[in-house]
Amino acid sequence: MADIQRFEGSPAQAEALTGELLREYLLWIGERLGADHGVVFDDIEAAVAAHHREFTQELPHLLGPRGRLLIARAGTKVVGVGALKPVDETVAEIKRMYVRPQARGQGLGRAILETLLTDARTIGYEVARLETATFMREAHALYRSVGFEDRPMFDGNEAGLSGLESFMLFMELRLTDAD
Repeated sequence: MADIQRFEGSPAQAEALTGELLREYLLWIGERLGADHGVVFDDIEAAVAAHHREFTQELPHLLGPRGRLLIARAGTKVVGVGALKPVDETVAEIKRMYVRPQARGQGLGRAILETLLTDARTIGYEVARLETATFMREAHALYRSVGFEDRPMFDGNEAGLSGLESFMLFMELRLTDAD
């Protein structure tokens, strides 16, 4: 079983540790969008680079007191990642939930998600939101199993960087009990 740890270090160290995994994740998304929806990128490497750049620019917020970056390791190898991005005082966004194919089926995605949600509640967020590709049905089932529900597209979504909003599902979870 992999070990899940909260990353504590600099943005440069986080990039060095997760960069290859996150580029793999973005390439996988691009490939699946092409296979499942016929999306053709003029330059897939440029699209991946733009989305990766967006994520690396968020690293200082993810590594700050109101954010989180979780790493799952199997031995010395990084096999999963997930992040909590502060949006405002009450809303956080789950970002970059990804487990490498060879490490799936062991509960790592659930463990990462549950840790991020526990941390979000501890920090004091009231809502967690996320965007996920429509083809990620296993992820949708995971998110729904902890209470996420579909919601309209939110401002500042990452899919907008590439005009892919129509291939995304937007979800949110209330983290606090209703009054």
